[in-house]
Amino acid sequence: MSAADDQSGPLVLSEDRDGIAVLLLNRPAQRNALRFESWTELAAALREVSGARAIVIAGAGGFFSAGGDLKSGPAHGSGAMAPAGRVQHAQGVLAQLRAVGVPTIAAVEGAAVGLGWSLALSCDLVVAASDAFFSAPFVARAVVPDGGLAWRLTQQLGRHRAASLLLRGSRLSAADARQLGLVTDLADPGSAVDHAVALGAELAEADPGAIELTKRLIHSAEAAELAAFHPLELAVATVAQQRSAASSGRETFR
Repeated sequence: MSAADDQSGPLVLSEDRDGIAVLLLNRPAQRNALRFESWTELAAALREVSGARAIVIAGAGGFFSAGGDLKSGPAHGSGAMAPAGRVQHAQGVLAQLRAVGVPTIAAVEGAAVGLGWSLALSCDLVVAASDAFFSAPFVARAVVPDGGLAWRLTQQLGRHRAASLLLRGSRLSAADARQLGLVTDLADPGSAVDHAVALGAELAEADPGAIELTKRLIHSAEAAELAAFHPLELAVATVAQQRSAASSGRETFR
């Protein structure tokens, strides 16, 4: 990692807003691109705010996340699956996020791209600034969708709409994403976090037991299919990374 990419501060910041926890991805110079360590810190932050009334996930610097870090790459550790080590780690943290017993809300400013889009869609609700966009440019970068994004978009949109987004990598505006059911609330530019905090406070007025049990019902409806999909996603991501590295003579990362 170059000196320009070095960061001594935390990769995830935590703020308490009257019992609503705001977790902020904190690599604004890299548009909050997600390294292996980003997922480790996000997992720890989720554990630390387990007593919050609701959790908001956002990005520093007016941008949600550019996805997986292009420079650090998806490889981590050793063994046959090491080329997709970050993908496997992210799968586990996203499962942890979905299992949280309180409402979770993504607050998207700027854009949620690739794995960043997977993170946003793993929250219960998605608030997006009206000028934000979403995209999944995996194929253009010779890799495959990860974080369950192919499964989630296909479930939500059907095969053909999902294929168009994933194969073409085109941008989806916040307004179009809301029309498709991928965004729950639109906010004025610059106010997505405040809107999400207010929404979290509204949801927190409900009975917490009813909230948790309802979330369990929602989670159980998708858990089995997503759990079956994850090993295939991990294996395909590993193969894609190995092919990309072999064809270029070096490691090429998303």
